[in-house]
Amino acid sequence: MDLQTVYLVAQIFGSFSVVISIAGLILTVRNSTKFQKAVVVDSLATAITSINIPCTESPALGMALSKAVTNWESASREERVMANFFLFSFFKLLENAWYQQRSNVLDHAQWVGWDMMLRKYFHSDGVQKVWWPHRRHSYSPDFQAYLAQTTPPDELGSLHEIFEAIPKRSA
Repeated sequence: MDLQTVYLVAQIFGSFSVVISIAGLILTVRNSTKFQKAVVVDSLATAITSINIPCTESPALGMALSKAVTNWESASREERVMANFFLFSFFKLLENAWYQQRSNVLDHAQWVGWDMMLRKYFHSDGVQKVWWPHRRHSYSPDFQAYLAQTTPPDELGSLHEIFEAIPKRSA
């Protein structure tokens, strides 16, 4: 084997090594991306759990929220205070989920449920008439614009219907 052949074999081997390295890098990035998406989904699930735990520990908070989102004035001052802090945290979480979906980190199939809850709360009378006008500037202009173009979902019942065990209306 002459020097030219050895050189060509070395070049081929070197090129093959580069291709294998690039393929390995692609697989590593792909797996890392999947892992990061899983972390985001898990952190959203953890966050929703953490803001719902107080509701499970205090039925009064759930009832306060139910009243306030239906008709802000029907809730007592104490109930409105509780509902305000829950709604603030909830909408911040929903804003985060919306940004994750918009950047393709949260899959569309995962976003559907978040979006339905978001629209249900956003379009409730208590939120629309009192809470949102006073708190909307706490959220990004892009998120505000998204909410403004949404419609209420027909598929979800109210908290009152759930708490009072009222059967779902047939469509």
